[in-house]
Amino acid sequence: MKELLLTLLLTTTLIGFSQDKNYAGNWSNSGENFENEMTLEKIEAKENSYKFSFFGWRNSYDSFTKQVIKFPGEMTDEVFTIEIKNNSARYNDDVQVFEQGWSLYNAGEKKCNVYFQFNKNEILVKTEDCHLIYGGFGVFFDGVYKKKK
Repeated sequence: MKELLLTLLLTTTLIGFSQDKNYAGNWSNSGENFENEMTLEKIEAKENSYKFSFFGWRNSYDSFTKQVIKFPGEMTDEVFTIEIKNNSARYNDDVQVFEQGWSLYNAGEKKCNVYFQFNKNEILVKTEDCHLIYGGFGVFFDGVYKKKK
């Protein structure tokens, strides 16, 4: 019984410490033909909650101009918030509400989802159905982000 209580105490303590990490700041993910920056701002009124934004670009071939063009993309709005639970978080565009009832999506179209996996020194980001809603042609925010110094 003592061993079980000790194990529970240690597990609870370790889980608590992992959730207290402050991820606020600028994070980047880049390669030869792309660069993305993610900013996380701590929401002080909510534990483990952050406002996030993405800025990025990607060199993509444009068949109209028949050349490689640098296309930009971004996700910046007050509704882009996440709450970290068990080192993971998810944003869904269901929270997007616009005046006068108009929608960012066509009827039946899937809404943007952004998944975050928080590790010690990096954040893994995966998006679904966000292409051309927030990113320019060929711009994705997926990848492994490292904290900028």
